[in-house]
Amino acid sequence: MHAVLERVVDQISSEVRHLDADATQLHPKGLVHKWNAQQVVEHLVLGYRLTTEALETRLKKGRLSQKHRTYLQWSLQMMILSFGAMPQGVPALEETMPQPGRFPAMSGRELTDLLRREIEAMDTMLDACRRRFGIERVGIHPLLGPLRVDQWRRFHAIHGHHHLTQLRSVLAQVAPDPVPLKLTRENLVEKLHIPAQRPLA
Repeated sequence: MHAVLERVVDQISSEVRHLDADATQLHPKGLVHKWNAQQVVEHLVLGYRLTTEALETRLKKGRLSQKHRTYLQWSLQMMILSFGAMPQGVPALEETMPQPGRFPAMSGRELTDLLRREIEAMDTMLDACRRRFGIERVGIHPLLGPLRVDQWRRFHAIHGHHHLTQLRSVLAQVAPDPVPLKLTRENLVEKLHIPAQRPLA
């Protein structure tokens, strides 16, 4: 897998791999319209699948699309790919929206395995397109228009980091409250990690 995508997988994995299947289903503040941890990962997975399917279609046709990017698509490419800024308030594509029952409840490790499989499949298709078409624009993103292989990787890295921030926010809101520390004379030294003192001579 390309290093830029590997970094995204590793960072998301570090956030979720310790979660059990119950924890990944918790919604922030109990609001079901807000995505839980699994739904954030599902959204990314569905995006990878959508890209893989588009690239597979292009390879089967054996020729490049003749479509050119619009001014709006050029502007979005500049904003996202050049400056690394995802536009705020733009809804996810319908094809990448998490749907109840599409995936079973998964633990963090299972979600990490799923994420890695799908991003590796997409990366394999990107490599195949690079060998076949070189540096030409090999597929059309629904919002950004035609993209080269390096631009596809750049987009998915930025998109992944965008949702990594969201994932951290979700986990911060559903994490259990820390148990208050109760100090007693007996555990004071242990809890505060006070080094043992040598008796005075």
